[in-house]
Amino acid sequence: MSTEPTSLLDVLPGLRVPVEDVPAMLAHMWDSDPEDPAAQRIHSFRASQMNLVLHFGLATGAEEARCLFDTAIEFAQRYPCRLVVLCPGEGRSGNETVLDGKVFSQCYVGKNLRDMCCCEALALGYNTEDARFLENQLSLWLETDLPVYHWFHRVPPERINDCYASIASRVTRALYDSDVDPAPAAGGFWPEGVRARDLAHARTLPMRQHIGQFLSVYTPKSISGALESVEVACDPAIRGEAGALLDWMRGAVLRCAAAQDGKAPAFRLREDCADSGCLNIEWRYGTDSKYFLWEYNTGTRTGRRKGCFGGVPFDQPLHIDPLPRAVALAEALFF
Repeated sequence: MSTEPTSLLDVLPGLRVPVEDVPAMLAHMWDSDPEDPAAQRIHSFRASQMNLVLHFGLATGAEEARCLFDTAIEFAQRYPCRLVVLCPGEGRSGNETVLDGKVFSQCYVGKNLRDMCCCEALALGYNTEDARFLENQLSLWLETDLPVYHWFHRVPPERINDCYASIASRVTRALYDSDVDPAPAAGGFWPEGVRARDLAHARTLPMRQHIGQFLSVYTPKSISGALESVEVACDPAIRGEAGALLDWMRGAVLRCAAAQDGKAPAFRLREDCADSGCLNIEWRYGTDSKYFLWEYNTGTRTGRRKGCFGGVPFDQPLHIDPLPRAVALAEALFF
């Protein structure tokens, strides 16, 4: 006998609660004995600074959803917030409720009590046919007078524009990941006024720092002079990071070329790298005395840089540790 697939709401931890009972539960979630000093200290460790909405699309897998939820909780331990997770579903029966809820709360204690952090997360299960109820329900669950950050994950572009434009237009910042959602990266995609950030771009921070610090010892003229093309080849699974690196280099190289009245080079992205996790950069020059190759694998965290900018050639190994997932989330939200 076949079984129904597990819904995203079922995958997440927490206590299933009727949606209408959630506000009352939140109001008393952290009630404690006023005579107990230890219990009273909990209140100082759960003061929210913001709201974070994690919005799954139907294409989100169960394991993926749990991984992103854990990342958001880890983020909340460093930046106290109310986490609201939106879990879509399809095809409800006639007796099924329109909205379903879950409440999760937990306190995390570090090496001493000063490292304590108390987190709360609300999960809302809804049918895609009833998305019209989503905005009103979401407004009841968010902490008022605090900024709202909205993380879209595998939500189709047309869905955001047709159903969630009003929500997106009022958030402090919208977030997406161009590794899985390339369409939002295109200019003009977001509703007017939306400030959007790409998680894939945030994940390239260690790579950008590595390349930038290394090249900073060379003059703009030696870098951009006779440069004909900049090409990035990548594993398609990390096309977001590759595109972000190419855009970053485009801005830097064009500024160098403009300062030298030089010709702008061509910029190309290729998603045909055969090795899993590979991300390779090649700068081609119109002279044999200059070249630059930067090879890196996100899986092994190792690579190589080699080249020459008209002086002494170099050929050196490199190692770059990626940002932890929660740190990358903070980088995308705040910087």
